[in-house]
Amino acid sequence: MNCEELKSSMLRWIGGEIECRSSGEDCLTAVLPLFKPNGDAIEIGIDLGQAPVKLSDLGDTYATLYLAGVDLFEEYVRAAEFKQVISSHRIIDDEDHQELFVETSAEDLAASVFDFAHAIQSILALQLTVQPRHPKRDFASVVAKFLAEQRASFEVPSEHINGRTGKWKFNFILNHVHEETLVKTLTARTKAEALRAAEQSVFEIVDVRYVREVPAVVIADDEGVRREFWEPRVMKVFDGYKVPMYPFVGNRHDLLRLAGRYVAPS
Repeated sequence: MNCEELKSSMLRWIGGEIECRSSGEDCLTAVLPLFKPNGDAIEIGIDLGQAPVKLSDLGDTYATLYLAGVDLFEEYVRAAEFKQVISSHRIIDDEDHQELFVETSAEDLAASVFDFAHAIQSILALQLTVQPRHPKRDFASVVAKFLAEQRASFEVPSEHINGRTGKWKFNFILNHVHEETLVKTLTARTKAEALRAAEQSVFEIVDVRYVREVPAVVIADDEGVRREFWEPRVMKVFDGYKVPMYPFVGNRHDLLRLAGRYVAPS
């Protein structure tokens, strides 16, 4: 095999691995043989209906980093690395729409697509530097004990629940008596953790709603000092997306009614 044959073989392979679909008039979405840290392929939106051509990450980068706990709005090392990557690759950061994009010419389109994809890989690698922090309190067990005491019919799902953009963990499924209701339990150690947990749980519940219509609720740990964590700005997160939220201690009356709906007749 000589160099020309090698190049021809590589081009055939890349061409066979790239998926392309139309996403509107003059708009394409390219699924590349380049991957995110979770193993999913990187997708690039291409708007050919304007000059220069616009390449977009389709908002996926911000969403992925947010769910991984990477805060790009804080002045610390990861935010600095993020800014360095977008600057060196001449990426435009549209914070209002949570989108990253670049502009290129039709002649440079192929090279720009792969350069943009490599930049996205570098940015997404920031999530690998985050040490997960999990509250030590096993609040899910507290809720399980409560549901069992109320004789509510429920199960612990063995697998994550499919959403539009990912698979999400729910602690319980109330079932058998009425239509299923998904349950997420939340606990936190600070107000900031409570806000982040609220935003992430709502994101996941709404994501599941795109796939199927199923009721979902949140039960929050408000025992003792934790009661102060679920302040009005946190509650607005649930209210804004019509996600029912039950403080475990503060709204025991409605929580008992919810559990009572799933008690099987004797």
